[in-house]
Amino acid sequence: MAKSEKGLLLELLSQWSLKHNLAEDPYLNSMIRTIKSDGPLDVWSKLDPEIYLPRPLSKVGAPFIRASRYLAIIRNVTVFVPVALTWKAVSEATRAFSQFVDSQNVAPVNFLEFWQNGYGVLDEKWRISTIAELDFLIIIFIIIATLSSTILLNFGRTKDATVQKSNDQEREVVIFEIKSFLYLPDVGSKEAIDDSLRTAIRNLSHAAQSISDAAAKLEKSMAKQSKSIAESQVVAREVKSFQSKILRILKKNEA
Repeated sequence: MAKSEKGLLLELLSQWSLKHNLAEDPYLNSMIRTIKSDGPLDVWSKLDPEIYLPRPLSKVGAPFIRASRYLAIIRNVTVFVPVALTWKAVSEATRAFSQFVDSQNVAPVNFLEFWQNGYGVLDEKWRISTIAELDFLIIIFIIIATLSSTILLNFGRTKDATVQKSNDQEREVVIFEIKSFLYLPDVGSKEAIDDSLRTAIRNLSHAAQSISDAAAKLEKSMAKQSKSIAESQVVAREVKSFQSKILRILKKNEA
C-alpha cells in the first residue's frame, strides 16, 4: 500500500475514534498500532471489520428519554394522590361529624352538608370543596405529565435515530477504507492467475518489441560491415521468431 494511503487511514481511524470516544476499544487500538509500526497485517485481513469494528451509539437523545422516564414515574405515583387525599378527607370529615353530633342536641345535619360547611368543627382544608379543587389540579398535572413524557420520549428517540443514521454511515466509510487497505487477492484463484498471466505476457510482448527494435538497429549497423551480414541476419531471424511465439501465446490467452 502507498504510504499516503496508510497515513490517510491512520488519520481517519484516529479522528473517528476520538469523535466517538473509542480510545479504549481493543480492536481499533491494536489495528492502529499495527499499521503505525508497519507490522504484519495477515491477521487483520482475516477479521471482518463489519463484525469487530465498534458501532457508536447515539446518546444525544438520552437526556430527553431520561427526563421522560422520570416524569412518567412521577406521573404514575401521582395518580394515587387524589384517591389517598380524598379518603383522608373522608376520614377527617367522619371524625369531625361524629364529634359534632355528640356535642349538639339539635337534629343532626346531613353528612355532605357538614362536610361542605364544617360548622366550626371540620378544618377548612378537609372540606369537600377544597379537596375537590386539589383533586382537579392533581388530575390536570397528571394529564400534562403524560403528554410531556410522551413528547420528550418521541423527541429523544427521533434525535437518536437521526444521529445514529449518520454514525452508521460514517462507520460504513471506515469499514470500506479498512477493507480497501487490508485487501489481499487470493493468489490461488483462477481470476488472480489469469490477471498475473495476462500481465506477464503483456510485459513479455513489450520486451520482445523492444528487442526487435534493437535488433533492427543492430542489423542496419551491421549491414555496413560486409563480414558481419550473415551474423546480423541470424540474430534478426531469432528475434523475429521469439516475437512470433510471444504473440501467439498472447492471442491464445485472449481467446
